[in-house]
Amino acid sequence: MVGVALVLLYFLLALLAAALIMQSDRYAVRRTAAIAGKASRVFALAADPASWAPLGAVSVVETEPNARVVLRLVNGGGAESHATIALAPEGAQTRVDCVVAGRNGLIDKARDFFGFREKTWGPKIEQALAGLAASA
Repeated sequence: MVGVALVLLYFLLALLAAALIMQSDRYAVRRTAAIAGKASRVFALAADPASWAPLGAVSVVETEPNARVVLRLVNGGGAESHATIALAPEGAQTRVDCVVAGRNGLIDKARDFFGFREKTWGPKIEQALAGLAASA
């Protein structure tokens, strides 16, 4: 009986390893918010790294006036990600779409398998978007 349990355990571990290895080497976490105000005002706030402090150490890499901001994010461990903030006017509001993306190592793939990236980045992006909305 113990032998059957061990064979089953090894089989399950092999399946888990295969699932991890086959996961994408890239990740992306997306959040969207509608913010009251013109795109020019929201863009000025979005292009300010201080608006994105909940995401870690932030620097602006690229901007397209009133349309897009690309940020470089570095966490405490030195891992680098990029956030792309796209702005789209919608009447008296501006839709802000924030996507944080980066590369996954094997350990990150294991964490992502259990939803780690979504659970950590999602609330941080939401907090930054709420701060942006409050400032606008």
